[in-house]
Amino acid sequence: MTISVHPGADDRDWGGRLPRNEAIDLDDDQRAARDEIVGRSARWAERSGFAPTDDQGGLIGPFNAFTLRPGPGRAFNQWVQTDQRGSSLSTTIREVVILTVGVAWQADYEIYAHVAVARTVGLSETVIAGLRSGDTEGFSPDELAAHRFTDELVRTHRVSDATYAAAEEAFGRDGVLDMVHLTGMYLATSALLNAFEVPAPPIPG
Repeated sequence: MTISVHPGADDRDWGGRLPRNEAIDLDDDQRAARDEIVGRSARWAERSGFAPTDDQGGLIGPFNAFTLRPGPGRAFNQWVQTDQRGSSLSTTIREVVILTVGVAWQADYEIYAHVAVARTVGLSETVIAGLRSGDTEGFSPDELAAHRFTDELVRTHRVSDATYAAAEEAFGRDGVLDMVHLTGMYLATSALLNAFEVPAPPIPG
């Protein structure tokens, strides 16, 4: 399945500042990395409702960068997959954390992708909209604790005692550790996307 990224805009420069992997000669390791991404990450993206490729099948978002630098790309994806398998956090709380990071960094593709993932895992439209706007009315106590912890850490580089205590009460020590790991993953993703001005399709709805 190919998700249309932007009807009528097939010529958009989806690589940002990076060359598109299909436009250059790839070495064997890069080709293998591209095939791995198409076979795993891109399928997950499509199941989650966001486009990992353009309308011609070329990789977009961070997936293009992972192809260009296979070693770091594989290591990063292994980190993400390990976290997904073993996290103590619910799927909805994970998306609260990820979207909080993406919005703080104004990382367009991260926000685009994880609005779709958040909808797929059942995070409410009220919370999704609130994470994007900063309005936390209607958040559950756990959603608010996760958002405040992550937002404070990302924006101030510290977490107050009160914010930390609320997070630990909601998620336990392991949950707080998992939130910090998850925050780190998506800070790295946001940095990658923003450094190379990687664009995103429009967010449906």
